[in-house]
Amino acid sequence: MLAGRLPWESDDSDDEVFLLYAVGSKREGKWVHELNVKSREFGEFHHLMKQLRQDEVKFKEYFRMSSNQFEQLLSLIKGDDEKKEVNYRESVSAEERLALCLTF
Repeated sequence: MLAGRLPWESDDSDDEVFLLYAVGSKREGKWVHELNVKSREFGEFHHLMKQLRQDEVKFKEYFRMSSNQFEQLLSLIKGDDEKKEVNYRESVSAEERLALCLTF
């Protein structure tokens, strides 16, 4: 490429190809990754919570509290912690966030 010339004014075909690629390529953004779209179907919380609710001993081992204590704590934070649903993604429920917090 000659000094003082723009890339599209160049005789070099590599510059033209690069310019066409840069102009023509657009990255499509995603609000939610494919793995997260199927979290209700394949996610740990939605499968594990059903099983833990059926076995009080395992529930207490996993969360270090009884299911009644979990429900009481959830009722205290549920109103303050609720997120609004939006069109492009589903929000994480207060129950799921509490479970995640207690797990770690």
